[in-house]
Amino acid sequence: MNLQTKTALITGASGGIGAHIAKMFATAGADVLLGYGRNQQGADQVKTIIEQAGGHARLAGFDLRDEKQVETSFAGFDPTPDILINNAGVFTVGEILTMDAAHWDEVQAANLRSAFLCSREAIKRWTATKTQGVIVNIASIAASLSHQHLTHYCAAKAGMVALSRNLAAEFGSNGIRVNTVSPGVVWRDDIETAWPDGVARWKQTAPLGQLVEPDDIANACLFLASDKAAAITGIELVVDAGISVALPF
Repeated sequence: MNLQTKTALITGASGGIGAHIAKMFATAGADVLLGYGRNQQGADQVKTIIEQAGGHARLAGFDLRDEKQVETSFAGFDPTPDILINNAGVFTVGEILTMDAAHWDEVQAANLRSAFLCSREAIKRWTATKTQGVIVNIASIAASLSHQHLTHYCAAKAGMVALSRNLAAEFGSNGIRVNTVSPGVVWRDDIETAWPDGVARWKQTAPLGQLVEPDDIANACLFLASDKAAAITGIELVVDAGISVALPF
């Protein structure tokens, strides 16, 4: 899949899934904007890896929760990104009856508000220039499954799925496509030691018997951002090794 001539903004690109998406998009030929909040060192490292492999990457540091910073950053992008991957977010655990509003608001802002602000600024520019842009929102299987002590997170991710569907419907006539990728539990370096029981249960339950790899998410994003998905908009692509359809007995 070829993204040459395309510019892609990936938020939360200083590590984790975002870094994998950025590297894969750069390999596909995109000029990558590495969105980051506080972790400039991580973004610098991803930029170096991309450039050493012959790709193109630039840093884009701003607070995704801050409306003015998002507006200023998008106004300064030259060119405006053709592709927006709303990957940034936070994950916290909290019991709903003891959670204060600040905790709730923090999770909504980092996950849902940030996606709304970036999508709004991108679509403003695409409609003005008749650009057929693409947005991929990274949600979670938590958007449609219940999880103890994750009500705030599940609500934010469900909001991202709804955001995608509504933007897809509203701006499809402009040639703008908006989709969601919802990962299951994604492998990271310390997950087997940090959550051994959970990983074991996941592997036992998931029909494919494995965790999701970061590149599985990157591949899904690459497909949805490419011309191969030209007729696909408003969908939620679940990448979870089959856990969502696991038999309950």
